[in-house]
Amino acid sequence: MEKRLLTKEAHNWLKCMIATYTTRDVIAQLAELGFNTFYTDIRKDMLAQHGILETTTCSSCSDPSQQCRLCSEIGNRIWKYHRFKRTHLKGPSWINTDMTKWCSDSWELAKCYMPPTGYKDKPSADKTDFNGIIGALFNCIWMQNYFTNDL
Repeated sequence: MEKRLLTKEAHNWLKCMIATYTTRDVIAQLAELGFNTFYTDIRKDMLAQHGILETTTCSSCSDPSQQCRLCSEIGNRIWKYHRFKRTHLKGPSWINTDMTKWCSDSWELAKCYMPPTGYKDKPSADKTDFNGIIGALFNCIWMQNYFTNDL
């Protein structure tokens, strides 16, 4: 095994792994910033359209069928900005998120755009893997604001 690690091929794989981790770190920063801004934009829109103040919060809604107006509106925005809401796929990964944190943690919104398993316990972009971050950036069409090319 040790001889295999000394080969040029092994060194190339190691470089690929380092590049992936470096890329993940950069896009994690973008995702953290982007979803903070996404949340702020949602709250400003809710104030303009429904008069719900940006300081209004909720931490008690946990059942999707029984939400307050604030949580219901946030959920509607999550749905609205999901790339695959109208296809055979099911849209947001509601199972990943903790609705009681929607008013205090923008990363809980990001988790709705990640693959449906393995992300419920990820508290931040820094603790989320490459696949989850890419999924959040790609599946949330609002994030297109950060890219020149069409995702």
